Amino acid sequence: MNSKLVSIVMATYNGEMYLRQQLDSILDQTYQHFELIVVDDASTDETLSILNEYSISDGRIHIFPAENNLGIVKNFERGLMLASGEYIALSDQDDVFRPDKISLMVKALEAHPKRDLVISDLSLIDADGNQIALSMWRYAKLEPKQGKPFRRLLYGNFATGCAMMFRRRLLEHAIPFPADCLVHDWWLAVVASSSRGGGLCLINEPLTAYRQHRSNVIGAKATDNINKIIAARIKVPSRGLSVFENRMNLYKKLHLDRLAGYLQSTIWSAKERMIIEQNRVLILDYTNDIHRNLFCRISKLPQRLHHALITGGLASCLPVLMHTISPCK
Repeated sequence: MNSKLVSIVMATYNGEMYLRQQLDSILDQTYQHFELIVVDDASTDETLSILNEYSISDGRIHIFPAENNLGIVKNFERGLMLASGEYIALSDQDDVFRPDKISLMVKALEAHPKRDLVISDLSLIDADGNQIALSMWRYAKLEPKQGKPFRRLLYGNFATGCAMMFRRRLLEHAIPFPADCLVHDWWLAVVASSSRGGGLCLINEPLTAYRQHRSNVIGAKATDNINKIIAARIKVPSRGLSVFENRMNLYKKLHLDRLAGYLQSTIWSAKERMIIEQNRVLILDYTNDIHRNLFCRISKLPQRLHHALITGGLASCLPVLMHTISPCK
């Protein structure tokens, strides 16, 4: 067989409700030369029973239970270290793969041999499988970029783990994950767009039905991502604080702690380290707006708008403007 082995790494935790549908969609792929590495994070429901049932009937499925709950980032890291394929795809437990997903992603990487990571669009479905949106990129107002959008990815993530595949060589620089990377797929995309990585390519088709339900660790909307990630990782005291103070506490955890974690890595060039530090300083400056009058905040606008333009494009300028003028709302 000439086709390259693909490792599909799935992280599970109490996923009995939707797991069978996702497993069936993986086994029904047109590209059949794959292994399915499932790292279970100490589930207490029927998840492991379902996985064992499937693994008995298909030898490509390998189950690795954890004795203690590691959390989603460390659990995925464990799965990546167990993968042996030349190409690696990530999978959640509750989505649905289009039958040609793996095939099209392999073709994209083979068509762009210097690129390390490919990302596709996703459709959105609800808990019952009903379609919410044909394109998550349009729904969430994302503007993914090809190549090496390093600055852009430091500012905000458009790379969803269940919609990516990457070359094994990316792990040489991406593993281990920094302690405060916060989101594993965001980290992988940043590394792929750095001087150590080969860059990103895009597939402008929805190859995964991304299920939205109450138990999502991360949802499709950016505001959902921020709040749910932080709620899952960190306890931030809110009692007695203003709306602005609460918002800044969350903002610090999402950006400042994440960037501080990035800086612990030794993979960056001197220029990249400087860019990360510049981002950290600029975001830290936002958190001090509560102590500034309107005139002082407006004086910060040119620098902030310039930063928003080069990182997130025009769509990022309005939030920057509103935050600067009305920081307490």
